[in-house]
Amino acid sequence: MIDVLVTCHRYTKGVTSFPEVRGHYLAKHLARSGLTAEFRPLPVPVHQRACEVLICSEYQAPMTWFDRKLAAPLSEIRADRMFCMTDFSLYGRPNHFSLEYCRWFLQRGGLLVHRESAGYIDGEHWIGLGVDSSVVRPSADARRDRVLFDFPKSKSIDSAAQFDVKALKQLRRRLPNHRFVGTGPSDARIRKKFDQWIPYGQDHRSYVTEAFARSFAVVPGCDESLGMAMAEAQVAGACVVSAECGPPDDVLVPEAAISCDRDVDSMAAALTEASGRDARCIREAAMAKFDFAAVADRTRAAIGI
Repeated sequence: MIDVLVTCHRYTKGVTSFPEVRGHYLAKHLARSGLTAEFRPLPVPVHQRACEVLICSEYQAPMTWFDRKLAAPLSEIRADRMFCMTDFSLYGRPNHFSLEYCRWFLQRGGLLVHRESAGYIDGEHWIGLGVDSSVVRPSADARRDRVLFDFPKSKSIDSAAQFDVKALKQLRRRLPNHRFVGTGPSDARIRKKFDQWIPYGQDHRSYVTEAFARSFAVVPGCDESLGMAMAEAQVAGACVVSAECGPPDDVLVPEAAISCDRDVDSMAAALTEASGRDARCIREAAMAKFDFAAVADRTRAAIGI
């Protein structure tokens, strides 16, 4: 029997999706803290199904999805306690779509919450948001010549479809020495408008190296409840330039945060400011804020091991 098994629905053969990424790295840092901890996507092989604590790193989901995808493979695992990871507390959210899903884990262990909250319901534990700074790093040659536009897509929003490509042309004229790179779904219609397009769906280590290592600024395309990618960008030394959208304020370090309006003049001024910010100072502040060793310590306290 191992101490901690971290698991989620199997999306790929590697570490690509958000549940796989946060599960893989949490297990890695729990192991570094002295536990026997492993990340294994569902279904877990028979000889690995016994653990003291199970942590589910899956997206928060409605109970219908849980019953269809997770219930059967989780029932095969022998664990003393079961926890799941959540973006934020359910405090003050009595009608949240994942409430029943979260209650299932509350009855068996508890919830591990990434973002700090003004209050917590019984069974919730704040662990914070972690980024592995040995994987997410600046360019080895210190080159910072890219502006990265991030275009998440979900069932409710397609941020790439809302992007004004005319503004991109104007920004190129204002900032001729920089490359303008986009990242998002591989089939995004605007992908050819950029100097380079970095598709989602790559192995995590390869993706963060290609996306963030040479970027001095990242521009989020829509509001994000957690802002994991923006945390990674800051650990790589990049600024987050946001125009009325982006990650929550508590997922930003002051050294990296730059706000602007949606017009081209304001965006150009913000990107010019970002190009002069100190990447080393940003990285140091972000590594302290998103320290995975601290996340592992708080997780151990929360799960009681």
